[in-house]
Amino acid sequence: MAQFLYKLGHWSYRKKFTVIICWLLLLGGIGGASAALQKGFNDVFQIPGMPSEQASYMVNQNFPDQKNPLLVAGVTMVFAAPEGHTLDEPVYSEAIQDVVTTLENTVPGLIKGRQFGNPLVVDPQIRELIIEQETAYGLPLATAEADADNVSLVSKDRRIAYTSFELDVPYSSAVTDEHRAAINEAMEVGRAAGLQVEGGGSGFGDPIVIKSTSEIIGLGVAFVVLVFTFGSLVAAGLPLITAVVGIGIGSLSIMLATAFLDLNNVTPVLAVMLGLAVGIDYSLFILSRYRTEYRKYPREVAAGIAVGTAGSAVVFAGLTVIVALAALALVGIPFLTWMGAAAALTVAVAVAVALTLLPALMGLCGSYTFGVKIPGIAGNPRPKNADKNETDAQAQAREDARVKKGQRWARTVHRFPGLVLTLVILGLGALSVPALGLEMSLPSDSTSYKNTTQRKSADLLAEGFGPGVNAPFLVVVDAHNVNTQAKSLSPIVDGAIDDAISKGQPLTQTEIKQVAAGAAYARVLQLLGTSPDVKHMQLFDASDDGLAAQMLLTPVTGPADADTPKILGALRNAEKEIEDTTGIVIGITGLTPIQAEITESLGAAMPRYLAVVVGLAILLLLIVFRSVMVPLVAGLGFLLSVGAAFGLTVLFWQKGLWGIVGTPAPIISFMPIFLIGVTFGLAMDYQVFLVSRMREHYASLTAKKDRAPGRYNAVEESVIEGFSMGSRVVTAAALIMISVFVAFIDQPLPFIKIFGFALAAGVLCDAFFVRMGLVPASMFLMGRATWWIPRWLDNILPHIDIEGEALARQIDRQRRDKEARADVELEASRARGSLKKSLKIGGRHSLND
Repeated sequence: MAQFLYKLGHWSYRKKFTVIICWLLLLGGIGGASAALQKGFNDVFQIPGMPSEQASYMVNQNFPDQKNPLLVAGVTMVFAAPEGHTLDEPVYSEAIQDVVTTLENTVPGLIKGRQFGNPLVVDPQIRELIIEQETAYGLPLATAEADADNVSLVSKDRRIAYTSFELDVPYSSAVTDEHRAAINEAMEVGRAAGLQVEGGGSGFGDPIVIKSTSEIIGLGVAFVVLVFTFGSLVAAGLPLITAVVGIGIGSLSIMLATAFLDLNNVTPVLAVMLGLAVGIDYSLFILSRYRTEYRKYPREVAAGIAVGTAGSAVVFAGLTVIVALAALALVGIPFLTWMGAAAALTVAVAVAVALTLLPALMGLCGSYTFGVKIPGIAGNPRPKNADKNETDAQAQAREDARVKKGQRWARTVHRFPGLVLTLVILGLGALSVPALGLEMSLPSDSTSYKNTTQRKSADLLAEGFGPGVNAPFLVVVDAHNVNTQAKSLSPIVDGAIDDAISKGQPLTQTEIKQVAAGAAYARVLQLLGTSPDVKHMQLFDASDDGLAAQMLLTPVTGPADADTPKILGALRNAEKEIEDTTGIVIGITGLTPIQAEITESLGAAMPRYLAVVVGLAILLLLIVFRSVMVPLVAGLGFLLSVGAAFGLTVLFWQKGLWGIVGTPAPIISFMPIFLIGVTFGLAMDYQVFLVSRMREHYASLTAKKDRAPGRYNAVEESVIEGFSMGSRVVTAAALIMISVFVAFIDQPLPFIKIFGFALAAGVLCDAFFVRMGLVPASMFLMGRATWWIPRWLDNILPHIDIEGEALARQIDRQRRDKEARADVELEASRARGSLKKSLKIGGRHSLND
C-alpha cells in the first residue's frame, strides 16, 4: 500500500492543476445536484418493528381518517395569567380570544381539532360532551366526570389553560419559517395584553440551525495551533483548505442523499463536526512528514514519501473510524445507521482529499509551502539570530533540537512508569464513576433550555395539570378478533345475550362481538389504569364498527423523569395478559413510549457494540504492530477514555455540576453509542500515529547487528525516540480536534452542545492521558514483551506495511544507486578531464620538439 500511495502522492504533486480542478468540479457538481434534488431532512426517531411503531399503524388501519400519530405536527399553545389573577378576567379572556383568532387567520395549513379554540369556551363544551357520551354508555357519573377532568383545558385555579392544533405538513421537520413566524406573531398578541403565552409541541420545535461561528472558531483555533506547529502561515493554511473542501463535499453529498433516503436532521451536524476535525488532522500528519522529508529529497519525491508513509497511517486510521461508524449498522436502528454512514462518508472524503489534494496544493506552493515564516515560532530563528543563508543541514539541526525537547517527558515516564500508569488508571477510572448514573432520553419540550418557549410551555402545563400531561401514552385496542367466549368477558357477554333474549331481540354475531369488545375495553381500562404510576386512563374515541378504540393514558411523572419509561414495562406485561385472555390486540404508542423503546434498544445495544469495536481494535492493531500486548493496552486505554468522557458528560450535563449548565437533563439516547464509535476511531488514530513511530525505530534498531550497548535497551530507546517524533504532531492534532468540538458547544440546540462537549472530553482524555501516559508507561514496564507475538499467530496474520519500511528501503536503494551512478559519472568526468589535459600537454611538447 505504501508504494501505491507513494506513486499517488508523487503524481498528485506533479499533476497539481489536474487534481485541483477535478476536486473543484466534484465540489461544484455535487453542490448543484444537491440544490436541485434534495428533499430536506426529517426529525423522526423510530425503529422499524418496535411495538410503538406497530401501534401507530393500528391507528391508521382502524381509523383511516386520522394521520399516523408519529407524523403529526402538533402545536400546543399555553396561556397563563399573572400570579394572583385568573384567565376569566375580561382583559385576559379577550387576549386569549385574540390569539386564537390570529392563529386562525394567519397560520397556513392550520388543522382544527376538538381541542382548538378559546379554552375558556371549549373546555365546558368538551366536559359536557364527555359526560354525556360516557353516561350514555352506562359508565358511572363519577367516572365520566373524572375523565372530563383529565382532559380539561383549564387548570383548577383557572390561571393556566391551553389549546392545541395541527399543521398540514407531512411531518414535523416540514414546518416552515412561515408557520413559526405566524405562530410567534399570534403569541405576541397575547403577550402585549399582559398574558404569558408559550408554544410547544412537535410542530413548534426549533429548526436544526448550525451557527457558522462554530466552524469559524474551530478553524481559527486550528490555524493558531498549526502556526505554532509549522511556524509558517502558508503551511498552516493548507490543512484548513483541504478540510473545508472535504466537509463541503461530504455535507453536500448527505444533502443530496435526502432525494433518495429519509435522513434525520441530526445526521449532517455530526458529519460536519467529525469531518472538519479529522480533515485537518489527516492533512497535518502528512504535511508534518513532508517537512521532514523534503530536506533530504527533491520536493516531489518528498511528497510521495510523505503520502506513502504518513498517508498509510492516515488510510489505516481513516478506515478504523469508517469501520467503527459503519458498525453502527449492527445495532439495527436505521436512523443511527444512516448517521454513522453519513459521518463515515465524510471521513472517507477527508482521507481522499488528504492523499491527493494536499500534495497537489504542496506542488502549487512549491518552495513556498513553508513560506511566510514567523520568527521565534516552531523553531524558526529570531530576527536578530536569523541567518538568511541557513543551509538545510542547519535547519535540520534546529528541527532535531526541537524533537529532543519531546524526549524529556518520555524520559520522565521512563523514570516513574508505575506511578504514571497508576495515576492514569485511577484518575480516568474515578472520572468514569458518574457514568454509572447515566440517564438517556430523546429531545422534547421538557428537556429544552429553560429560557425557550418550548420549555416554558411544558413547565406551565406541568404546573397546571401535572407533569404527566407532557408524557401522554396513546393506547390503541383492536377487538376485531375478540374472543366472545373468553372467561374474563363472559359475565358481561352472557348477561347481554340473556337480557336481549328476554326482550325477544336476540343479538347477532356482530352485536355479540361489539358487546365483547366493550367488555374488553373495560378490562383494559381497569388493568392498565389502576397502576400506581398511572394518573388516569380513559377511552376517548371508538371506530365506526365499535371494534377498535383509542385510549389516553396519563402517567404520574413527566417525560424527563427516569421512572416514566419504567411504566412502559409494566404496561407491556399487563397488555400481554389481556391479549392472551381476550383475543384482542393492544398497542401503545406516542412520543414518550417511542422514546422509551428507542432508549431501551440503544442501551441494550451498547455492550454489544462496545464488544465489537474493542474486538476490532485489538484485531487491527494486532495485524499492524505484530504484537499481543500493544493492542491490549490500546483497548484498555480506549475503555478508560470512553468511561471518563461519559462520566464528565454526566457530571456537567445531567447532574449540573457547579451550575455551569443551566438546564441539566438526561443525555440524548443515541449520544453514548455514537460517542463510543467516534472515540474508538480517534483513539486508534492517535495510537497508530504514535506507536508506528516507535515500531519504526524499533525495527531499525533490531536490524543493526553491530548496535553498541547504551543507556537504554532497544525497546526503551524506540519508545523514547518514537514518542519524541510522534508526540508533537499528535498533540497538535488533539488540540485541533478538541477546539473544533468545543466550538460546537456554542450551537443553540442542546444535543449538539452535548456532542461537542463529550467528543472533546473523549479526545482530551485519550490523547493526553492514555497515549501520552498510559501507553509509554506500559511499554516501559513490559520491556521486550511489548513486541512479543507467537510465531504461529505471526504466520497467519496478514502483513500491512503501515510504517512504509519497504518504501523506505526502496527509496534508500534508489538514492544509493543514484549516488553510485553520480560517483561513476564524476570519476569518468575526472578521467576524461585528465585525458584531455594529458593530450593537451603532450601536444605542446611535440610542437616544442
